[in-house]
Amino acid sequence: MRTITRNMRTLAIACTLVIAGAARTACAADATALTIYPSRASGLFAPGDFATQSGYALVHQQRSFALSAGTQTLVLMGLAERIDPSALLLHFPSASGVRFAGLSVLPPVRGVAAVLQQAVGGKVTVTDAQGKTTASGILRALDGNRLLVEDSSGALHLVSGDVTLPAHLKLGPPGQQAHISVYAPRAGTYRAELVYPTAGIGWRANYDLLLRAGDACRGTLQARATLANHSGTRFEDARVTLLAGAVQAPNSMAAMTGPRMPMAAAFAAPPAPAQSGLADYRSYRLPAPISLVEGAVVQVPLYAPQTIECTRNYVFGDVAPPGWSPQQPDFNPDNRQDGAGNPRIEIAFKAPENLPSGEARLYLPDADGSLQFIGANGIEDTRAGDRVVLVPGAAYDLKVTRSRTRWQLAGKVLTEGLRYALSNTGHSARTITVYAHPRRWRNWELLHSAPQPAEHGIDTLMWRVRVPANGSASIDYTLRYDANSAVATR
Repeated sequence: MRTITRNMRTLAIACTLVIAGAARTACAADATALTIYPSRASGLFAPGDFATQSGYALVHQQRSFALSAGTQTLVLMGLAERIDPSALLLHFPSASGVRFAGLSVLPPVRGVAAVLQQAVGGKVTVTDAQGKTTASGILRALDGNRLLVEDSSGALHLVSGDVTLPAHLKLGPPGQQAHISVYAPRAGTYRAELVYPTAGIGWRANYDLLLRAGDACRGTLQARATLANHSGTRFEDARVTLLAGAVQAPNSMAAMTGPRMPMAAAFAAPPAPAQSGLADYRSYRLPAPISLVEGAVVQVPLYAPQTIECTRNYVFGDVAPPGWSPQQPDFNPDNRQDGAGNPRIEIAFKAPENLPSGEARLYLPDADGSLQFIGANGIEDTRAGDRVVLVPGAAYDLKVTRSRTRWQLAGKVLTEGLRYALSNTGHSARTITVYAHPRRWRNWELLHSAPQPAEHGIDTLMWRVRVPANGSASIDYTLRYDANSAVATR
């Protein structure tokens, strides 16, 4: 079917009222609001037209209906394709007396048919390739590539060709249809709120930490909210609220739990969103309405850029013990703990604001002053004032090698000597933090250590060692494990 739509105006989502088989335009959405929940599904934030059950949002639309007395069916078009039908609600004020009588959700109509479906019940003109009119009248139905048109005499014509739609037709976006039956006690115009959840929409926070050159750790933290819409429809001039926190999704939807993707649309920087509490979560109300095109990924500011003071640390080993201890003493000399690696880089700072979970990218200027990407790390939901630790990567110039220096087993008492060799090929001195967890048996003591550990706990030893530029240092320590109190397992 060669179909050309002319004289069309793209407006809000249209709905029709069906009474005794006749259809006419009854209303459009007066306003749309979206509550968008956080998502950790990286695939959701790729621009393009594809189906996904990731993401979760609640759609609110205010609508007006011209109802007749009695039972009738409202046809709401342009709903999100990833809608949860079981949670769709059309709420009339209780004082109106309008009651819900039934609901059915139809499969989505796509492409040209999605546009023409909205013209059913209106007058159309169909012409052939030479511009000759082949049918003119009321569009009654669509049949694949053909249109069923009723002329003024009541005759039905099944034709295809170019279609001219009436200029006054209010076209909405493509998407799902919902047929909602309601009972009205009397004729009149009624206000109602349409509320439904949908997958395919989500948001996450993105942070850029622009570090300054030099040994001091200082930088600018930029925060943005990244929104993605793969719901199967578009939302024009929607008021958007972003909810932050770990929210449990319904069983019928995907759970609400990577690199930043290109933006499909750009916005001038508006004021920061208004932050407030919502029950036990945080909410961010965007200051101005935005439009979310189907398949688009957009970004808006979350906070104004802020200067932060930070610390840069180099850490080797796990801060917390591995959570493993043998049921019996592990005095097997072949179970060595030798190895080598580069300390991880930790950039730590105090959160200047409540930081919703997301991804942080770190940048540092090179010798020419150009910003270079130096790593990325996730941020969990963080309260203002709490400590944030980012691990962008491992330090190339630093290396730590662990080896055994002593092994002496006398009955059920083991004495083991260990060494950490620390080297630095960089042009400035660095302090390396080393964590160790004695794990051969729970009854142990530190006989010797050079240097002395900065922390000595029941399951952890920690040292901070200054390693000179182009130099080395070491940690030597001796542990004694006494297994005389060990109880044999059955």
